[in-house]
Amino acid sequence: MQLGKYFGSGLRRFFSGMMLSRVSGLGRDLVMAYSFGDHAAVAAFIVAFRFANVLRRFFGEGPLQSAFIPQFEGMRNENQEEAYSFFQKLSVLIGGLVLAIIIVLELGMQFWKGLEIIQLTGWMLPSLLFISLYGLNVSFLQCHSRFFISSMAPFLCNMMWIIGALSLRDQEIHGAMIGLAKWVLCGFVIQWGITAWQLRGALSWKGWFQGKLFHPGVKQLAKAFSLGALGVGAVQINAFFDAIFARCAHISGPVYLWYANRFQQLALAIFGIAAVSTLVPVLSRAIKKGQIERGKEIFSFGCRRVMMLMIPITFAICILGFSAIDLVFGRGSFSLYATKQTAWCLSAYSLGLVPATLVMYFAAVLYAKGNFRTATLFSVMTVGINLGLNSLFIFGMGLGPISAALATSIGAWCNFIGLRSAVKGWSIGMKGKELTGVLLGSGGASLAAFLVQGQLSHKVLAFAIPGAVFVGVYALLFWKRLFDDRSAEASISVVEDH
Repeated sequence: MQLGKYFGSGLRRFFSGMMLSRVSGLGRDLVMAYSFGDHAAVAAFIVAFRFANVLRRFFGEGPLQSAFIPQFEGMRNENQEEAYSFFQKLSVLIGGLVLAIIIVLELGMQFWKGLEIIQLTGWMLPSLLFISLYGLNVSFLQCHSRFFISSMAPFLCNMMWIIGALSLRDQEIHGAMIGLAKWVLCGFVIQWGITAWQLRGALSWKGWFQGKLFHPGVKQLAKAFSLGALGVGAVQINAFFDAIFARCAHISGPVYLWYANRFQQLALAIFGIAAVSTLVPVLSRAIKKGQIERGKEIFSFGCRRVMMLMIPITFAICILGFSAIDLVFGRGSFSLYATKQTAWCLSAYSLGLVPATLVMYFAAVLYAKGNFRTATLFSVMTVGINLGLNSLFIFGMGLGPISAALATSIGAWCNFIGLRSAVKGWSIGMKGKELTGVLLGSGGASLAAFLVQGQLSHKVLAFAIPGAVFVGVYALLFWKRLFDDRSAEASISVVEDH
């Protein structure tokens, strides 16, 4: 397969799945901002949501699914019935473990049930059970080439959230947040239910109750899962403590951080992850085959591609961030002050886009070599850096909610530098002179957009016209280099196919 076709196919799969979830999630946040603004009760809701979902990446998605799919496929090639039994027993074990954790936490929270955050967490915590089972169901369905449900289910969950927010917007704010927590829980139940319904034809009811509960495959899965879970857990701890620190900085701080993070994740998903996901499988395959020089060529091309995309996007977010936030959220109950605070947080987040994307390539090299330990250690290190910087910025320097976003970006750079030192001999494909040119070109495009933006007052025009100017100037400056990237892409595809 030519890399051009492979890249196009990857993008189609990406946009049909992740984009459906991302866009509906952006709509959800728009409705939240319009209905409730940056009220302190909304900040409490966000902190409660973060706390209720801090274990989501352990059991609901991420390392568990990454370890499950290859093991399930290996077992299915030998004995399909045994593989199905493994899935059913694992679902029962995960469900039982998560349910036990929920019960313990719910009982523990009874001592602080008068606090609004704890009350909201109590309503949302049961969603962890349905998220976890949903994650396993999606992995099973993907092994059977059934991808549409995995994209539709989160969309339905977001729609429940949107309906709940619209129906509660005129109620007293604290009561509305309790009601919204119930709507969110119902959304996750529906998300799980639609995937569970798809399992009915493949699995028998008897299989859930027959045989030993501790299937032999579970131990093997646990070994592959453990290191990945530690690294992902570090990321989740960061996200949770960011919300806590933001709350300490400003009573509505988690609101500004939440909406800024949604925009940052959207940019990362559309431009960063899309660029990475198309080449990481080819890169990993080359390393696994021992074709190191080919792997280095693909790696350098991928890193250069990321930098050509993410550096100008970082500049664009810093220049256009306020107008984008104002266009999407600046209406209803979302004040001008909230818009400015969110825009500042978004700009701070954008400073970590380049390293956050490049880390995926460096980690892919280590994973392909069977080295999971190094990436995990640097993820844990990032937690310590994030906590230390948050404490310094908020309690020592009084910087406000932007501190959490800034600490996250600095942590991403530290993670990148650490992985860069661990992956020696792999060039990022961009020399200092070319990097300087990209930085100056992005700065020039930003200046042109800024000068145009100052002449506009209408929300739509204040974003659209400067955005078009930025893209036009950058494309004019780097059109030849972008074309050369396409030629390099074609050359890699020829090597890969032969």
